[in-house]
Amino acid sequence: MPPSLLSTDLSEASQLDAGPPTQTRTLRDRLPHAVNAVVRTSAFYRRALVQSQVVKPLSDAHYQARLARHAGSIPTLSPEQREVLAEMRTGAAVRPIEMPAAVLASADRFVDVLRRKQTNDPCIKATPDEISADPTLFTWGLRPHLLDLAEAHIGLPVRYLGMEVKRELVVDHEVSRHYDAVRCWHLDHEDRRIVKVIVYLTDVHLGAAPFGYVEQSHTERIRGLIRHHHDTVSDERMETVVPRDEWHHVTGPRMTAAYVDTGQTFHRVFPATTEERLSVTFAYSSRNPYFMYKNLMLPRRVLRSLHDELTARQWDALPG
Repeated sequence: MPPSLLSTDLSEASQLDAGPPTQTRTLRDRLPHAVNAVVRTSAFYRRALVQSQVVKPLSDAHYQARLARHAGSIPTLSPEQREVLAEMRTGAAVRPIEMPAAVLASADRFVDVLRRKQTNDPCIKATPDEISADPTLFTWGLRPHLLDLAEAHIGLPVRYLGMEVKRELVVDHEVSRHYDAVRCWHLDHEDRRIVKVIVYLTDVHLGAAPFGYVEQSHTERIRGLIRHHHDTVSDERMETVVPRDEWHHVTGPRMTAAYVDTGQTFHRVFPATTEERLSVTFAYSSRNPYFMYKNLMLPRRVLRSLHDELTARQWDALPG
């Protein structure tokens, strides 16, 4: 069973009414997180195995054969999309993006929900239940324009990994798991090629937690600083390879979008020092990713309720 399905099945099983309320709540709180941690670790090892000297030649040959078989089915891109794709393959493409009024209203509702939450953490995210209550923004991530771009970059039929809406807060401390995960330079590990579209829902300047990246031309040299794909790189180590004046900070007004392959481009979130940042990220991989983050995807029952609203291609892009 694929890791993503394993985590979903056990998570849903943990929510069955199998005992007194306090026992059920404990299972809900602990089991999904424990299972997800195990699955995520297994994804690290799966990727490491694929990259090992023993397996890599066979894996690469199989992967190249899949790319070749699908090459004739890649969607035709517009000139604007081709420009975005070319920039993505060197680093990130930054563009203004438009959303229909209903989709933008959905995004603003999540902004309001997140702003009402109180936390001491540097980041807080919308939950799957909150997204399920208003899936309008989530389903916008399945629009043909985005699927076409993702498929052209990935070179294979696309899996929509889901959506993440988050609020980066101004805090006095930076010691947290979120800091380790995204505030240091890193590569994502979901698949060989990944497309993420990060859309700012508020104006973002240098003090408002901008997305940061370095050009892909530096990627292989930076890999020399880490042992495993999922290791992070501190600012001090990064500047031994890439000078600070070559670090890109993506700033811009509300509805600025960054298109980036976060598995090939070292990136990070710079801290919010003067103002919060709210944003939504849409994520895409091939149909067989190494790993899927459960919290980015809607529950199966909600996906089933959307079936009649989606085209066959959109439905096939969803997991399961």
